[in-house]
Amino acid sequence: MPHHEKIALRGVIENVFAHRFTVLSKGQTHLADLGPKGAEAFPLVEGLTVTLEGERRPSEIKVLRISKKGGHPVDIEHKKPHHGPKHHHPDVAADPELILKAVGKAGWTVEGEPERKPKHFEVLAYQGEGDWTELHVDFAGVIYKEKPADAHKWGIEA
Repeated sequence: MPHHEKIALRGVIENVFAHRFTVLSKGQTHLADLGPKGAEAFPLVEGLTVTLEGERRPSEIKVLRISKKGGHPVDIEHKKPHHGPKHHHPDVAADPELILKAVGKAGWTVEGEPERKPKHFEVLAYQGEGDWTELHVDFAGVIYKEKPADAHKWGIEA
């Protein structure tokens, strides 16, 4: 998990873009993000003086707490992205042989070896006379993503 520097600042909201906004603080403009739920909990208004705490990310400040001048702080919760019911990370060993068997059983013909990633394998495969496809397969052998294979990445003819 990346380490993000904690930051706290006070400034004036200059621009609002849905749940993102810019804050002018000590002559510098900062882009900040409340998230959709955070924007519901703390309405953003141009010209409002705010104090915020958050994590500095490469492109913005992910706001964890915000308050207006003289107001009570509002804590902002940022939930991790939900990848859908097929995208899970079972607590099983990463076994490429299991992946090859599962992909073959699902009717795919594999080219090369599965490429190990931290939480899944990527496999170059095709079905019948179909196009090359990149499969994302979790460690339990569940195919949770299929996308057209990138010719450059896999070294294949387009």
